[in-house]
Amino acid sequence: MKAALLYGPEDLRIEDVKTPVCKKEEVLIRVHGVGLCGSDIRTIIHGHHRLEYPQILGHEIAGEIVEIGEGVKGFSPGERVYVSPLVPCYECPACKRGWLGQCENLTVPGTTIPGGFAEYMIVTEDIIKKGQVIKMPHDMSYEEAVMTEPLSSVFSCQEYANVTLGDTVVVIGMGPIGCLQLELAKLRGAKRVIAVEPSRIRLEKAREFGADFIIDPFEVDPVKRVREITGGWGAEVVISANPSTKAQGQAIKMACKRGKVVFFGGVPKGEMTLIDSNFVHYEQITILGHFGYDHMQNARSFDLIADKKIKADRYVTHVLPLEDAMKGVEMAKSGEAIKVVLKP
Repeated sequence: MKAALLYGPEDLRIEDVKTPVCKKEEVLIRVHGVGLCGSDIRTIIHGHHRLEYPQILGHEIAGEIVEIGEGVKGFSPGERVYVSPLVPCYECPACKRGWLGQCENLTVPGTTIPGGFAEYMIVTEDIIKKGQVIKMPHDMSYEEAVMTEPLSSVFSCQEYANVTLGDTVVVIGMGPIGCLQLELAKLRGAKRVIAVEPSRIRLEKAREFGADFIIDPFEVDPVKRVREITGGWGAEVVISANPSTKAQGQAIKMACKRGKVVFFGGVPKGEMTLIDSNFVHYEQITILGHFGYDHMQNARSFDLIADKKIKADRYVTHVLPLEDAMKGVEMAKSGEAIKVVLKP
């Protein structure tokens, strides 16, 4: 089968490899859609400490069941499925506290086991028995199903920050995560959402996802502009969904008294964010870090897409063959693409 294997930073190769063999408690799927995630892009460029090279990346996965192990019940060949990729151990201290997304021993397709950047992929016994294979309704496309994974992180983030009725929410960074933050915040009752983004293409796209105001930080001071929009008060929730330490520092200054600031996007290793601790102290700002989700948030996100509450197909701006994976990376980095889906 055809697969994209990462041999090291900036060394992604399209190769012919053996199709994996389906064992007794496993399922083999034909991958029909796999999202190119921001974390995939960082891994392709910089590598990842948990990878054993070479590795098949890809964790935003949807496909068709083509073979079932004799010990697997409840699934049939031909069924279309979405695979939830963060598989907790249920044994570590984080899991025992119910923080499944913070599991210390996560199994992750594309990181700890082969992922979806391939024509075929094994869905392991662990993933199946923990209920993380979801059957797709007939009217859901593979591209829509793939968006479940990024939406799950956003869903979890906004539950954590308690985005609620009447809030003003600022989102810095209009990649697919940032745009999902806008749309979900409106669904949760935010009275207005403000998008901050230097890419003109992405900034204009943000209007389609519900932005009431758009700010180009290269043209105006984004902190001053947020204060103007809110009558000097600031925003109840500010989400920095990008890899910039400067943006994180600005996010804090955009928050209202007792506002919440979420650092959602990871920044390059070794870079430090300069924080005005006096502002945090006197304004009583809460700073939250966020990463991941649990399987219940994943299932609820899947339902939001299946029920068309989130118009997932609008996020997928480019569908490319697996051979064009690096082209997709460049399109995402440049801001030309919101979401790239690969079709192995």
